[in-house]
Amino acid sequence: MEEIILYRYLSGEASEEEVQQVFSWVQESGENRAEVIRLKQTWALAASASEDGEKAWDQVKSRLKTDSPRITLWLSFIKYAVVGILLVGIGAISQKLLTKKAQESIYAENTSFEVPVGQMSCVFLPDGSLVHLNSESKLSYANDFSAGNRVVELSGEAYFNVQSDDEHPFVVKTPGKVHVKVHGTAFNLRAYNDEGKIHTVLEEGSVSIIDDTGNELTKLVPGDKALYSAETNKLTVSKVRTELFSSWKDGLITFRNERLGDIARMMQRWYNVEIVFDTPQLADELYNGTIMKNKPIDQILEVFRITSSIEYTITPRVDKPTLIYWKSKRK
Repeated sequence: MEEIILYRYLSGEASEEEVQQVFSWVQESGENRAEVIRLKQTWALAASASEDGEKAWDQVKSRLKTDSPRITLWLSFIKYAVVGILLVGIGAISQKLLTKKAQESIYAENTSFEVPVGQMSCVFLPDGSLVHLNSESKLSYANDFSAGNRVVELSGEAYFNVQSDDEHPFVVKTPGKVHVKVHGTAFNLRAYNDEGKIHTVLEEGSVSIIDDTGNELTKLVPGDKALYSAETNKLTVSKVRTELFSSWKDGLITFRNERLGDIARMMQRWYNVEIVFDTPQLADELYNGTIMKNKPIDQILEVFRITSSIEYTITPRVDKPTLIYWKSKRK
C-alpha cells in the first residue's frame, strides 16, 4: 500500500477509489487490518492532545516504535502531516457513502461515533471488526475495549462484520430491552430510539438475542429476522431476504410491504426533511420499492406521485427542515 494513499485516508482527503484500495488492502490480512487500526488511533489521539504539531508527532513516534521498514517509512512520511491538525477522527472517511462528516469524539472513558442526518460512515473497531453506520446513528464503546471485552452500544442502524472469537463473544447493547450477542458473523441491526422496535437480520454466522440480564431469548441462523416490539414486549422471528435490510449501506432504501409512515421516517433521516400526512390511514398504506439515496428528494417524490395515490407539496423553511405534506389523491 502506497504511503500517500494511507496518508490521504487518515487525513480525510482520500478519493472514493483510494478508500476502496485501503479497504481491499485491509481485507488481505490481519496484519494489514491491525496496522491501519493502530495508525488511525494513534493519529487521532496524538493530534487531539496537542495543537503543537511537533509534540503530536513525538506522541505518534513513541506509540509506534517498530523495526519494520514499512512502518519506519510511513512514520517519516506522516511526520509533517501531523503539524497543525487538531483532530482527524478515527475511521472518518472522505467518500460519498463513507463520509468524513461523521462526527466522532474521543472521551476519557468512551469512544463515540455519531453520524449526522443524510450521511453514512464506516468504523474499524480495535478487534478488527468492521461497522457500517447509517444516518443519525451513534456507536460507542469503552476505551478498554479489547479481545476480552467486546461490548458496544448502538442507537440507530448499523451493519456489523464481526471478527470471530468463540471465547470472547461480541455484544451489541441497544436502547431497548433486548440486545445482540454475536459469535462471529455479519448482520444488520436497526435500533432507533424513536421507533420502539429492534430489527436484527442475520446474513452469516450466528447471533443470540439476549435480555438485560444476559439470558438467551432466541438464537438466529442466516436468513432470520428477529423483531422486538417495545409496545407489545414481544419478540418474533421470521425468514427474510437479508439483502433488503442491508441495502442501505450500498446507497439504497429498499422496502417490501412497508408502511408509508416507516418509509417516510427513513426518508426524513436521509434527506433531512419533515414529512407530514393528511390522515393516519395514508401513513398505514403499504408500499414496495427502492429509493436511490443519491437522487434528489424532489425526484423521489415525483416517482411516488406518478406510481401511487399520493400528492405532495414542498414548503422550504428557515432554520427548520423542509416540510413535505403528503395527501391522498382519492379524496
